[in-house]
Amino acid sequence: MLRALAISLALALPTAGAASAYYEPDYTPKPIAELLNFDARYDASIPTPESVLGYQLGEIIFTPEMHVAYINAVAAASDRVSVETIGRSHFGRPILRVTITSPANQARLEDIRQTQLTLSEPNAQAPADQPVIVQFTHGVHGSESSGYDSAPMILYHLAAAQGAEIDRLLDETVIHQIVMINPDGANRFAQWTNMHHANVPVADPQHREHYYEWPWGRTNHYWFDINRQWLPVTQPEARALVSATQDWRPNVAADLHEMGENSSFFISPGPREGLHPLLSQSGFDLNLELNQTLNTQLDEEGAVYVSEELFDDFYLGYGSSYPGLIGSIPYLFEQSSVRGIVQETEYGVLRYDDKIAQQARTAIALIRAAHDHRAELQGHMRAFFDETRQMASSDAVRGYVFGSSDRGRLSDFIDVLATHRIEVRALTQSFTHQGHEYRPGEAFIVPLRQDQYRTVRALFETRVITNKVEFYDVSGWTQPLAYDLDYAELRGGQYRSQLTGDVVTRYDMAEAAPDRSALGYVMEWDSYYAPRALYRLLNAGVRARVIPDETTISTSRGAQDVGRGALMIELLRQPVSAEDIHALLSQAAEEDGVKVHAVSSGSTARGSDLGGFALSNVERPEVLLVTGRGISVGDAGEVWHLLDHDMHMPVSMIDQSELGGADLSRYTHIILPNGRLNRVGDDVSSELGRWVRNGGTLIATGNAARWVIDQELSGATLAELETPNADSAPAPRYEDIAAWDAEMRISGAIFDTRIDTSHPLAFGFEDDRLPSHRSSDMAFAVGDNPLALPMRYGPEDPILSGYASEELRQALAGQGALYAERRGSGSVILFADDPYYRAYYRGTARLLMNAIFFGNDFRNSYRRTDG
Repeated sequence: MLRALAISLALALPTAGAASAYYEPDYTPKPIAELLNFDARYDASIPTPESVLGYQLGEIIFTPEMHVAYINAVAAASDRVSVETIGRSHFGRPILRVTITSPANQARLEDIRQTQLTLSEPNAQAPADQPVIVQFTHGVHGSESSGYDSAPMILYHLAAAQGAEIDRLLDETVIHQIVMINPDGANRFAQWTNMHHANVPVADPQHREHYYEWPWGRTNHYWFDINRQWLPVTQPEARALVSATQDWRPNVAADLHEMGENSSFFISPGPREGLHPLLSQSGFDLNLELNQTLNTQLDEEGAVYVSEELFDDFYLGYGSSYPGLIGSIPYLFEQSSVRGIVQETEYGVLRYDDKIAQQARTAIALIRAAHDHRAELQGHMRAFFDETRQMASSDAVRGYVFGSSDRGRLSDFIDVLATHRIEVRALTQSFTHQGHEYRPGEAFIVPLRQDQYRTVRALFETRVITNKVEFYDVSGWTQPLAYDLDYAELRGGQYRSQLTGDVVTRYDMAEAAPDRSALGYVMEWDSYYAPRALYRLLNAGVRARVIPDETTISTSRGAQDVGRGALMIELLRQPVSAEDIHALLSQAAEEDGVKVHAVSSGSTARGSDLGGFALSNVERPEVLLVTGRGISVGDAGEVWHLLDHDMHMPVSMIDQSELGGADLSRYTHIILPNGRLNRVGDDVSSELGRWVRNGGTLIATGNAARWVIDQELSGATLAELETPNADSAPAPRYEDIAAWDAEMRISGAIFDTRIDTSHPLAFGFEDDRLPSHRSSDMAFAVGDNPLALPMRYGPEDPILSGYASEELRQALAGQGALYAERRGSGSVILFADDPYYRAYYRGTARLLMNAIFFGNDFRNSYRRTDG
């Protein structure tokens, strides 16, 4: 019966039995008590993983469903364990919080949680019976399986171990296991590894089991890295994780990961010089103090390890940094990975059961360390918030104001702030600041004097970095810039209490439904979700025409000014009834935040008449996204997410190796995401050229754009960005090689760009300044057709937040970030960088949507310049 259940849960794995590995007479996973090696006595009434699932730990990769089954079995058998669902993945799989503590604490969990939250208050003192709170996040990266297959071992030990020592630990500690935070990626990895399950495990690192297939298992359903999502929280898994962490504010929050098979074991913290200024130096010191227990554990095992190297905590969207913004001690575990059941390494053969056990034993050592330092951790939490209040009080910035006429982006941004438990206040009266008018209903204020001061700063501040050149991840991520919101700091007298109204936790994006018209409707194009509304119309058979200029139209409610890109939907000459068109446009207003006007006359007071020759038809796009080995998983996933998740548009996906045999004629648009197009057939570039000339729109980003240029599918040329004075610079010392190289790279920063708002690719934008993400090493040179660059980096110093060397900033100024040209009846549109980076660049994402809907609505200039 157990084996049948396990086979069902593990997706019909082959029959398990005594397996002989080629490197030793027999690979049989060790019993759980032997792997734990704690000389503990275990309660026989608590089930082991094998007794529930039919497989021992280390025999296979446990699927998400197997984890849920085991957790529920232990919770049913133990009064130390409770379980709740805190969220679901994109695919609908549950994300569980498993709480392990004494039965007495289980009965008062809510009181314990509320007391924990009061530690942020002035003069707070933890009661003598307040436990220390420890949180483990399992399975952030689905391909790092010991990070989640260690969860059952930890759970078993805490639920089943007997004796005075474990009783005291559970009386004074509450342990949360988040299992698992990325079940969709873990399921992909488990499927791949388990489908190669063999009677004789193969340790050859070139074996398919260890070299799994694109898109691999690291990322979530839409191929996002959840360990970069703690700040932007654009993914449901990240929202669940951040909400759970904010709800409890654990004293210690640990993330369990893997790294290369020849590595040792990394334990936080990273290098002190890489610690972000918003994080606590005393927290860093306490981290090192806690590590003494972990170091002792690993020393006794004879295992080597490393701390304070490589994994810097500058980016504040990691699991190893974000909890530090709310008073926790963040932990990162990175251990060598088997990527299967056994694998050869430079140091011998790794066994999966041993790797699971090492993760579990180190995690349990961290629990002991937290328990032994309970008073220090609670004292740190109080001192942290005291320091936070001092920082807020001495900060010259009193708050931030932000706003937009785009209700979609506003709604999404306020959801982000609510997830972070940030206090947001409604604006009560109009005021003008730095030349921009902020109006009630379209603008909000975030005060800085609040518990989440550091998180507010992490999201809102701009920080141009001059004293550091090496970054493990991005160096700039200011969220209101990425969302292309109007926003500003409020200092001193600029922040007035009479400007702030009620606390806002949700913002309804719905616009008023349009009146009925006998003539037609104009739908504005300034909403982030306008493409979703337009695709719904086109898919229903409604014909729409784009208005290329600013117009003043006559409506049922008087004259209305509308911007470029607005859509005219007339009622005559339609295959769809007037009643259905009104219903679709009412849905657009309510669900997509789109402004729709009932037109009373085809004549306009300004701009093109609504039946004018300048208007052009909009066709329903049929999009092909090129995927597969060589293509960046993250970049491809972002495009898929934007079109499928945000805009509700179908997306065909074909691996680049299959592109040569595909019928391209069925697609209107082909998107080549950043990556190496080294698996396409020999004839693909010429076939793409013919497809473009016949009317297709080819869109490419990053290195895929470089490939398009190399294949002479575009007339674009790349700008020369080498440091102009490199030869005259002093020769570096070899010890500085990493910093020397880093000066010519941009790991991820925000740059000012200027867009031509009259160009169809910039329809819907109100002004010409657009913050953009930059991490590539390319830009487009200004050639003899300056109109081919509708988006350029700022003319002076273009950096807004993050790091780039002064030489690179000077070299980029005025160069192209977006290139667009017509070729035959089609178009080629190239982005130098990622327009929808991590799904929070809602401003530049609109350029990509314009490329899809209006990509053939411009022409090349006949005139040429000297460049």
